[in-house]
Amino acid sequence: MVVRRMAKTLFLLLLPAFAWTPAIAAPPIQIMLRSEVLVDGDTITLGDIADIRAADPKQHKAFAAVEMEQAPLPGQSGFIHSHQVLTRLKNNRIDPARFSLQAAGPVKVVRRFATVTGEQIRIAVLQFIQTQAPWRPNQMKIRPIRYSQGHTLPTGQVGFKVRPPKHSDWLGSVPFKVSILVDGRPVDSTVVPTYIEVWQDVVVAAKPLGRNQPISAADIKLERMNMARVPVSAILRKDQVLGRRANRAIAVNSVLRTDQVEMPPLIRRGDVVQVVAESKVLRVTTRAVAQENGGRGEVVRMLNPRSKRKFHATVVDEQTVQVAF
Repeated sequence: MVVRRMAKTLFLLLLPAFAWTPAIAAPPIQIMLRSEVLVDGDTITLGDIADIRAADPKQHKAFAAVEMEQAPLPGQSGFIHSHQVLTRLKNNRIDPARFSLQAAGPVKVVRRFATVTGEQIRIAVLQFIQTQAPWRPNQMKIRPIRYSQGHTLPTGQVGFKVRPPKHSDWLGSVPFKVSILVDGRPVDSTVVPTYIEVWQDVVVAAKPLGRNQPISAADIKLERMNMARVPVSAILRKDQVLGRRANRAIAVNSVLRTDQVEMPPLIRRGDVVQVVAESKVLRVTTRAVAQENGGRGEVVRMLNPRSKRKFHATVVDEQTVQVAF
């Protein structure tokens, strides 16, 4: 009886202690910084530089996604210290009581990289010229492209976008801009100088030509020349010259230009000629005075002597001009 009473008393004395013992807190998330890591992206996250232990997968994912800082440039390295990690976690409103941080020293972060050689860039530019130039392959000669600079890039799928200068005639010295892409995103650019030769037949004076001299087949010849050294207005076919005349003196072996030749005038300023205006059902004629010289097919100014009205007409022959009706 005495033993039973003592046991009851001991139970009553210990009951409050058991009743008020607090629940054991869940262990904090453990963050263990590594000593050295390799990264690929532009931004470093906590998951890149630390081993994270968390019972809840959602908590693990949330901690791993916390951004630390920008990654070093490709091929370069940097360091992240434990106090930087604490600051970043605090900036993300994470209570320090929720985690424990272990670090033996700063974390060395090395950015992985890829390289593009000068040879790869030369090949990209050469292929672009060969497929996009406005010249036939048998006309064009591309001098060796001299470019040797290599480029350090982020890792990923490398590509190139080549662009010619605006309003380029693709002749002579042509600098091409090359955008270097990684996974379709431009990450670097450069300019590659090239020299493009285009060879084509041009009309050349076979003998000296005098002013107002009619040009015959014996007066001209075709000569294959580098178009980079030829005037833009050079004449390329004999039929563009035959039947015309030189409007100035032209030296032998000179490349003929469109501004150096003209059609011999069939009518001259002051000539009175017949003006014809006709349609399928009607033909009207009158007389008018030429206000300037004109060759066959050229449009000249005319004057109606009665009305004094000026108009334009196309030269048909020595005595006729035609107007639209």
